[in-house]
Amino acid sequence: MKRNEILEKLKEILLAADNIKKESILCADENTKLASELGLSSFMMLFLAIAIEETFKIKLEKNCYKDFVSIGNVIDYIEKGMENK
Repeated sequence: MKRNEILEKLKEILLAADNIKKESILCADENTKLASELGLSSFMMLFLAIAIEETFKIKLEKNCYKDFVSIGNVIDYIEKGMENK
């Protein structure tokens, strides 16, 4: 799966979780900061981690979501997880 395809799936996950910030999510790119730009709380980061596991069929390390700063960081982590499947 290509990075842009992962990005689009992440946007779908984020929209399902928070449709209020729809415009910000739709305009997001790999440099978009999850907390400071999209306003994701720690609860939303946990939701994101669970949704990533289900969507991409990968297993995330415990509390790894705390290291997710930007969408690009998340994509890197997903790619690594998919390689190790």
